[in-house]
Amino acid sequence: MLKHQFLLVLFTISIQLLPAQNKVDNNGVELQKMASLIQENNTENGRYEADSIFTRKLVQTLKTPYSFNFQFDSLISIRHVTAPDSSFKLFSWQLDLGQGFYKQRAALQINTADGNLKLLPFFDKSTELDIPEKASISRKKWMGAIYYDIIETSFNGIKYYTLLGFDEYNETMSRKIIEVLHFDENEPILGGDYFVYPKDDTYPLAPIQRFIYTYKKGSNAYIRYEKETGKLTLSELTSISNNLKDKSTLVPTGNEVYFIWNNGKWLMPSKY
Repeated sequence: MLKHQFLLVLFTISIQLLPAQNKVDNNGVELQKMASLIQENNTENGRYEADSIFTRKLVQTLKTPYSFNFQFDSLISIRHVTAPDSSFKLFSWQLDLGQGFYKQRAALQINTADGNLKLLPFFDKSTELDIPEKASISRKKWMGAIYYDIIETSFNGIKYYTLLGFDEYNETMSRKIIEVLHFDENEPILGGDYFVYPKDDTYPLAPIQRFIYTYKKGSNAYIRYEKETGKLTLSELTSISNNLKDKSTLVPTGNEVYFIWNNGKWLMPSKY
């Protein structure tokens, strides 16, 4: 009896002494502590170092078998959204470079049948894209965004996932982004001819690969999906200086416009 009690005590102590890195952080508590330092550090080098540490910890955590099922409820400094059909999950965050400039990070986790990790990193090459609305990009040459919603649609037997994202962009302007993604042999393909809308100086000049809505920083313009109606709703914009081509002056009017998925495209009616 005493031997059994001794072994039980010894086992309990051993568990308590396990190093923290061996614990499965499926709620994201430790990840959140690291992620917060990316935003809170006062120096650019410090933020880069915090970003590197967080990235390594995230990958280490995701290597746990069946980590796709982790909820990461405590991980609030990093966006993580799951496709409606649970086929993949997207993690995205940003690194403050100072003077109003940012670099985005993202990684797409595939939901694998055997529970092994399949993680596809995205590489922000936005400084190399002259006109990101029209550029052909991939995850290895990505425009950068923080994604907050995923909409699943289909056409001709192909599933399409519309990603809603935002980008702090610069000191005077922010951007909301509608990016359509589909898979080809498990590789995400970004962008394409998916948008039909009337001509308007507040919209990007068609034809485009993705819809980028640029507006005055701090003006709270939005793009959101209404599941009940199937509408992709946008703030209608106007210029505070009567110059619609100057994106830094665009603010919401209080009215809305919308897209609806129709025959493989996001269609904006000319009149409601």
